Amino acid sequence: MNYLINILAFRRSGEARLPPGSALLLCLLLALPVRAELADDLHREAEQRLRLHAEQQQWPPYQADMAPWLPAGAAHLPACSQPPQFTPAQPDARPWGRIPYLIHCPDSPGWQTRARVLVRVRLPVWVATEPLSRQQELASARLELQAMDIGRLHRGFISGPRPGQQRLLRDLPAGEPLYPALLAPAWLVRRGEAVVIEAVGESFTISTRGQALDNGAERELIRVRNSDSGQEIQARVVGANRVRTLL
Repeated sequence: MNYLINILAFRRSGEARLPPGSALLLCLLLALPVRAELADDLHREAEQRLRLHAEQQQWPPYQADMAPWLPAGAAHLPACSQPPQFTPAQPDARPWGRIPYLIHCPDSPGWQTRARVLVRVRLPVWVATEPLSRQQELASARLELQAMDIGRLHRGFISGPRPGQQRLLRDLPAGEPLYPALLAPAWLVRRGEAVVIEAVGESFTISTRGQALDNGAERELIRVRNSDSGQEIQARVVGANRVRTLL
């Protein structure tokens, strides 16, 4: 405490009495508030970005831990008279993990520096509670929400409302989380089932019966056989057991 008083003491002539090496210490002490304020602002910026993403994705409540980092040179930056601007170095990057930032002071002259934030998130994600098979529909699957560190889920994850009207593209062991590339739209038409074949024009609609020769999700093209003529045609899936011919 006495050392700091000596640093800031003034002689009667108006000159500061600075012990040896104290000029550097004084500069560091004055720079600490600037660096701490930048770290706090960076923390808030990353927190807000994560919160907006969570709202858009309808995440359930989650836990987040953030660790801002600034380079040593940030201690020597002058105070910015305007609010600094914080921009992710990769604007499309996900808002968790190790996120690089650019910090810009819009003063004239201003300055720019790099920084980063390590964002760790524990989030409830959908997990299979039993082995699931390829082409199984999720409506009949046993799933539950489990809190996980999403930074470790490199294939992605599914959170928020329970996924429905979808099927699996490959097997999934019990205890493994769902991820987007694993899912596809559920079949609305199945091979061998009876279907209604529609032909729609500007002023007419004709329907006949047929049989599906392929599985099909909504808007997919499949082969069907007209039950009356026996002709095989292509049609687009428009609903459950309903297809529409191509005109």
